[in-house]
Amino acid sequence: MDDALVNRTIINVQVNQPKVLNQTIEAFRTAVINSTFLGFHQRGKWIIAKLTNDWILAFNLGMGGEIRLHPAHETPNQRRERVVFTLDTNEQLWVHFWWFGHVHVMLSSKLCEHPQLGNLGIEPLSSEFSLETLTSMLRGRRGRIKNYLLNQRFIAGIGNVYVQDILWLARLHPNRKANTLTAEDICRLHQAIQRGLRIGIINGPGPGEQDLIGVRGRWKKVPDFPFIAYRTGEACPTCGVAIEEIRIGSATSYVCSHCQT
Repeated sequence: MDDALVNRTIINVQVNQPKVLNQTIEAFRTAVINSTFLGFHQRGKWIIAKLTNDWILAFNLGMGGEIRLHPAHETPNQRRERVVFTLDTNEQLWVHFWWFGHVHVMLSSKLCEHPQLGNLGIEPLSSEFSLETLTSMLRGRRGRIKNYLLNQRFIAGIGNVYVQDILWLARLHPNRKANTLTAEDICRLHQAIQRGLRIGIINGPGPGEQDLIGVRGRWKKVPDFPFIAYRTGEACPTCGVAIEEIRIGSATSYVCSHCQT
């Protein structure tokens, strides 16, 4: 996004789904039209775009979706594309997601007051996320380890897709209680969180998704990605036992009953 969008100016905005905004359509348009993209970074599951005039655009694709760059001659499907930005190059930025996505605008000074962004936990790929930090975070916790990993106020950015392989890499069952983890367990978990997320980044978009320029990810197109997620009945890469699909709360988990305890 830095390569494709920095120094591009938004000259028009079409909002097809007002519910994804945190402002009225009029206020949103006033904030972003004639603003220029200065840079992008990630916070948890959010993409943060810094604009001129001290504005911030924050994108969250919810349960899955895409932000795609399209040429001027293409016409967006108004029922599918939630928000469409027209740039000064006449290119278009289409924002699409399936459920629960957001396109929010705010002043940079108000970022810490945002109800979701202002309450995110530690970044798992940051230098601050050390083994000692994770050990301290888990001290005294009695709930399921999977629940803590998915809690965005605890650790920002892990969802139900990548948590599957993370727990498998750590050899931990998703139902395992956090207060039963040994020092060795926590060390494996710390390594698994970072390895699992980095593998996901390398392999690109998830199933059915494309990146900014339309490149699809490697999801299930290579033998070892993902390791066990969404591979019900297939052999565990380590021991060969069939991967099981179980329900934990309202979410599905994929587990090797032999490797994960």
